[in-house]
Amino acid sequence: MPANLPPQYYEAEKEYRAARTPQAKIEALERMLAIMPHHKGTDHLRAELRAKIAKLQQEIERQRTAGGGRTPFYTVRKEGAGQVVLAGLPNAGKSALVQALTGAPLRVADYPYTTQVPQPAMMPFEDLQVQIVDTPPVTPGETPGWLRALFRQADLLLLIVDLGADPFTEAQTLWDELQSMRIRPHPPGTAPTGDDPALPKKALLVGTKRDLPAAEENASLLALEWDARLPVLAVSALTGEGLGDLRRRLVSALEVIRVYAKPPGRPPDLERPFVLPRGATVEDLAAAIHHDLKERLRYAVLWLPNRPAQRVGRQYVLQDRDIVELHAG
Repeated sequence: MPANLPPQYYEAEKEYRAARTPQAKIEALERMLAIMPHHKGTDHLRAELRAKIAKLQQEIERQRTAGGGRTPFYTVRKEGAGQVVLAGLPNAGKSALVQALTGAPLRVADYPYTTQVPQPAMMPFEDLQVQIVDTPPVTPGETPGWLRALFRQADLLLLIVDLGADPFTEAQTLWDELQSMRIRPHPPGTAPTGDDPALPKKALLVGTKRDLPAAEENASLLALEWDARLPVLAVSALTGEGLGDLRRRLVSALEVIRVYAKPPGRPPDLERPFVLPRGATVEDLAAAIHHDLKERLRYAVLWLPNRPAQRVGRQYVLQDRDIVELHAG
């Protein structure tokens, strides 16, 4: 299947070839990945670009080490069903929110700049685990390169604002800072249009400290002002208000499905689902289980509740919570 790459892809490719630093090359490669259409014809190219990004990240780390560590470069390896990275100004309540979502014992204080390095933690949701990453506060014009790289690699960004302070100015400041990093936040489930060269990134706008006196009114006004750009959610890490809805919205925004493998002649393993991108096929499941299985796969049996088992082919598009029995030759 041909790749059918759009003109914007080749423009980003030119930027990659002209880039003189590893970070600039990574940013161009990430744009190429974001622009590239998702179909079987681009699978090999997508894997090549990701391998180049990984190699460049290793080069950055080697340069940092060789320089005596004078310029820290922090990375967070993705784990779980997806990586959600928080972005917020000082004292916006990021650490308290991560602790409330994950139960991780993060350092939380009522003064700014408590978080100095990225702190990942896992958020349980039903039978999934989602990685939530707390980060140092965004400082306009001074955000370090490694934090910009972390924002760009995230599967989802949470823009965190303080509903008890001035969430309107905070939201606009975060928006402008991301734009300066050539990152374009957009609502989950939408496809950005136009010729904007910035990297499109799914994002939600989350107002914290919903328990404070002015928070409810500020949340309503913030939604009126921002709903056209990003979905707005109001939460309280202290009382738990809105956290259940936020967890559901995070998982939905990641656009993943859970598939349970059933070995022939044995019951399915319903404790550990395979997490795949929405739109994945039986063939993708086989590759996730073992790279050799994809080549040897002949067909699959789909086990449906209260219905007879159904034989399906390699290109059958899986749905969330499907139970699949693979047969290989």
